[in-house]
Amino acid sequence: MLFAKRTSSGRLPGVRHLAAAFLGAALLATAGTAFAVESLPTDNPKYLKVKGIYDSVARAFGDGRVPPRLIVSPVGAASQNAVAWSDPGTEGAIGMEAESGPLQAGYIAIEENVCDLFASLGDDQESAIAFLLGHELTHYYMRHGWVGDFGNSFASLDVGRKMIKAASYEEVIKRETEADYFGGFYGHLAGYDTLGVAPKAIELIYASYKLPSKLPNYPSRAERQAIAERAEANLRKMVPVFEAGNRLLLLEKYDAAGRLFEHLAHTFPSREMFNNAGVAYASEATRLFKPGALKFAYPFEFDADTRLKAKGGKLKGLADEFAERRGRLLQKGADSFDKAIQRDRNYAVAYVNLAAVDSLMGDRDNAVILANKAMEASRKSNENITLANALVARGIAYAEGGNKEKAMVDMAAARNLGSHIAAANLALLQGEPGQPAPQPAGEIENDKRETVAGISPRDNFVKDKEATTFSLKGVGKDEPTIVVHSKPGKGWEDMLVQADGKLIRVLATGKGYADPSGRGVKIGSGFDEMSGRYGEPSRVLTSRQGTWYLYQKTGIIFSVNPAGRITGWMTYAVQ
Repeated sequence: MLFAKRTSSGRLPGVRHLAAAFLGAALLATAGTAFAVESLPTDNPKYLKVKGIYDSVARAFGDGRVPPRLIVSPVGAASQNAVAWSDPGTEGAIGMEAESGPLQAGYIAIEENVCDLFASLGDDQESAIAFLLGHELTHYYMRHGWVGDFGNSFASLDVGRKMIKAASYEEVIKRETEADYFGGFYGHLAGYDTLGVAPKAIELIYASYKLPSKLPNYPSRAERQAIAERAEANLRKMVPVFEAGNRLLLLEKYDAAGRLFEHLAHTFPSREMFNNAGVAYASEATRLFKPGALKFAYPFEFDADTRLKAKGGKLKGLADEFAERRGRLLQKGADSFDKAIQRDRNYAVAYVNLAAVDSLMGDRDNAVILANKAMEASRKSNENITLANALVARGIAYAEGGNKEKAMVDMAAARNLGSHIAAANLALLQGEPGQPAPQPAGEIENDKRETVAGISPRDNFVKDKEATTFSLKGVGKDEPTIVVHSKPGKGWEDMLVQADGKLIRVLATGKGYADPSGRGVKIGSGFDEMSGRYGEPSRVLTSRQGTWYLYQKTGIIFSVNPAGRITGWMTYAVQ
């Protein structure tokens, strides 16, 4: 529960998570009893908007279960709760069906009123809604209602009384803190700017709903804001770790990226974390093949918020003494993709990546099966870029198995869906044996200095009170410490990463950034303007929401949406 208002009798209304702890006997009459909860129609525009946000945040949790039903309580509804709440139903309430009727399904609810209220936040409206929904999904997925409901069903027994008593005021504080922290992080994974919006949303709710500063058995207004601020402070340390992992993948620092994602997966075990870690390990393994052993570009994908797709790494000409390490990395990648699929059986991205790894490990028949599964899942979710990568993965398996005709059909189909990887692989298949694929013209070089907020990535990183630092110590000599320094600006972010004996500086634009790049490209500029001023990129990485264009000589990476508009960029330097 995020908030609940008083009833006319002065009691708090029924709230299912921590129910017995909050209300004691007041909820015994409703526990396990199915009652109608009114919601906006599912075709209502306001419902559809909230449902889109809800689905995105629920997918980011990557829990593997079907998310609970969403309810948007309409204005004037006789709701038992206020603002937003979660009801886990009678899941885990053993024996309740015998006394109180059939088991009740759980749900997540949010009032229509609060959606209208957040409209005053402008561009932060959707992020504030995502914060509330993520908060309640955390209560649901972390079983925050289990103790209360379970305790109710055994209230007459000593064990039941003990369980109810255990859900103390301190437990309420702990669970609200967890809900803000985890809900905020998964909201960020879903692409919403939940970092920092929570305190504003809470203040707005208290003022608009005229809630008293102290509610029974719930943190005071000051405590509630402190919880949100504490969660925000913790997120300011953890979100940059996730972003650092994404940027290290973009810059082909695979080993360090894999370690960061693996670390994050211990706390946030989502499908994205496992998938990203697998991409890092598999991509690092591609560096350890003998020269010429890999003929094709592999469609490894990783999820950034924007589902970035990173192709296989460059061949390094290493001896086959690395075969054992290469095999270990490929197996780690496969295990990570398996974990991602276990959390979401319809996660097409992980099927694509596992198909590519199986092909690299020589199991081409299984690679075809996995690619087919990826194609089926991506068609259902209308993800054409993932569908294209699935075709590429299957085409590679066919080609490696000697079926060039089928491989060319798949590569051509993927190319028609906009896959740059497929175009390169098709050119290789159509060329003469040993003939290299056509090379791009290359980027335009000039002396324009690339900066973000007037800062060059080659300037010194200045630590101040706004900067956060995260360190990950390795196990043994082969894993040096990774350090991530991050500092937010107004519409931009400054990051310095120490990894693999290198210093990697990245300055990234954000929402509201208005200054142009060094060559005059702005957020909102067209693709043609970018390519006209910067030329052909060194690497192209496609994503579900758009494409990343990396210019290695200039040290800049542009993000372009499907409509062909620049959505942001990063300048970087590796020292």
